[in-house]
Amino acid sequence: MDANPSSTAGVISILERLHEFIPRLSPDDVLTVPVHGDCLSVERMVDAQRARLADLTSVDRLEGAQPVPQEFHHRAIMLQVPLLENN
Repeated sequence: MDANPSSTAGVISILERLHEFIPRLSPDDVLTVPVHGDCLSVERMVDAQRARLADLTSVDRLEGAQPVPQEFHHRAIMLQVPLLENN
């Protein structure tokens, strides 16, 4: 893909491409499938979905891709939380 994963427009383009592989319940409705990534990628996916909140269909709102942090990154963040709270 020729899309910039560092920009919201690029992530929207990537998620639109991923939606081509997500099963549909109807032409305007899709199943929800987890999409794993590091924490920054998950944050960018959430930002891209927020940018599309006003769209009419779940397909257009990119709701079929559920951003989920990879376990390694999730554990690293959970280990950092107590350290940040004690400082």
